[in-house]
Amino acid sequence: VDPYLGVYFYRLNNTRPPLNDKRVRKALALAIDRESLVKNVVRGGQQPAYGLTYPGTAGYISEAKLSGTVEEAKRLLAEAGFPGGKDFPPFHYLFKTDKLDEQVGVELQEIWRKELGLKMELRAMEPKVYYSAQSALDYDLSRSSWIGDYNDPNTFLDMWLTGGGQNETGWGNPEYDRLIAEAGRTAEAAARLELFQKAEAILMDEMPIIPIYFYTRSHLLSPKIKGWSPTLLDIHPYEHLAIE
Repeated sequence: VDPYLGVYFYRLNNTRPPLNDKRVRKALALAIDRESLVKNVVRGGQQPAYGLTYPGTAGYISEAKLSGTVEEAKRLLAEAGFPGGKDFPPFHYLFKTDKLDEQVGVELQEIWRKELGLKMELRAMEPKVYYSAQSALDYDLSRSSWIGDYNDPNTFLDMWLTGGGQNETGWGNPEYDRLIAEAGRTAEAAARLELFQKAEAILMDEMPIIPIYFYTRSHLLSPKIKGWSPTLLDIHPYEHLAIE
C-alpha cells in the first residue's frame, strides 16, 4: 500500500441555505469519524484527511487542520439556528453510481442522523449527469476527489479561486484569491509555501469543502521484484526495476 497524491472530499453548495452558513458546514465536517470510516468502510490503508493538501506535497504540510469534537459540531449547529437538527431541511448527497461511494454515503447519512439529527438523502447518478449537475450547482453535497496533476500544493489549492473552473461550490474569497495569485508570482520557496499556508487556513476556516481521506494505491507485488519504491504520483519507470 503506497501513498498516492489524491484526496477524497465533499463539495458543499455554498449558495444554498443553510449550507451557505459556515457554522453548518463546519458542524458537518466535525461530526465525521474519519478514522472509523477508513478502517471499517474504505479499508485500503487510506489516511484520514483533516486538511485538503496531501501531506508532504513538495515538502508542504498544512498547519491548518480541521479540529474539534462532535459536541462542538452540535454547538455550531445550534448557533446556526438548528439545535439538535430541529427545522434543518432534508438535503441530498450526489454521487456517481458506485458501490464504495454509496457505502461512504450511507455511513455519513447515519453519522449525521445520529449525532446532529439531520436527514440526508442519497442521490446516485450516471457520471455524465452527475458532472452536469455539479457544474450547474444542482446539488447540496457532492462526492468529489482530486488527484494531483503535479507534486506541488498549488495543484490542490488553485482549484478554489473565485469562479474557477474546478471550484463548483459557489464559494469565493478575495483574500484567498490574492494569496494564491501572490504565490504564483513568488519564486522564493519558503515564502511561497507560507502563502499557501495562509490560503489553506482560510479554506479550513470557511469549509466550502469537507476533506475525508487521502488516497493510497494498493499493488500486488511479487517478492521477486526489486527496486520498487513508493512515489506520490504512482510512477514507476521500468528501468529502475528488476526481477530476481
